[in-house]
Amino acid sequence: MKVLFLESIEGSASMGEIKDVANGYARNYLFPNGFAVPATPKNLKNVEELQAKELEIQTERDNWASEIIDRVEDTIIFKVAVGQQGRLYGSVNNADIAQKLSDDLNSKIDRRMVLMSEIIRQSGVYEIGIRLSKNVVKESLVVVADEQIENIDQTIEEMINDYKSGNITENIASEIIYEDELDEISSDELSKTADSDVPDEEIAQIKEETEDAQEQITESES
Repeated sequence: MKVLFLESIEGSASMGEIKDVANGYARNYLFPNGFAVPATPKNLKNVEELQAKELEIQTERDNWASEIIDRVEDTIIFKVAVGQQGRLYGSVNNADIAQKLSDDLNSKIDRRMVLMSEIIRQSGVYEIGIRLSKNVVKESLVVVADEQIENIDQTIEEMINDYKSGNITENIASEIIYEDELDEISSDELSKTADSDVPDEEIAQIKEETEDAQEQITESES
């Protein structure tokens, strides 16, 4: 069935877009919720108006995102409690990074705007993506360091230099995952965790945070 979208639906279509969809999807979801209407000649008269409105909304999002992204630091630093072998007492996830960015920028940053391939559980240097709108993305480094280290600022600087020079252990660096690769990496990580001595409640937390990471990739593309 061909429909005209009255609102943007993530993963389906943008406002003003005409698209073929399954009959059940249209009748049971799109039409009852007012997200779309049949693409009849009468309804199609509104296409240009809807497309102009969608462009206006996206432009506003991009303008806000462009202003904010220029103020995002290239390096985001966390000084936290660290145990043996560099393992954190807890973790740093996309919600933690979003909260720090919100505080630093004095502007609300949603956790789904922070793109990560994994939850950070080890001190080190990590790459992340920050997607403030569909068209505005920035890559930054997250540095997680032991708050008890003497001369911690100097240590952090050395960690960054080592990372940029490639002189760093493999388990510290982390690639940004934007699309389907997340599922594969998440499954491998969970499999390794299941075979380790990590407590059951921590495994459950990993699964929950992995689902959040998958969700934020889809929902931050607007």
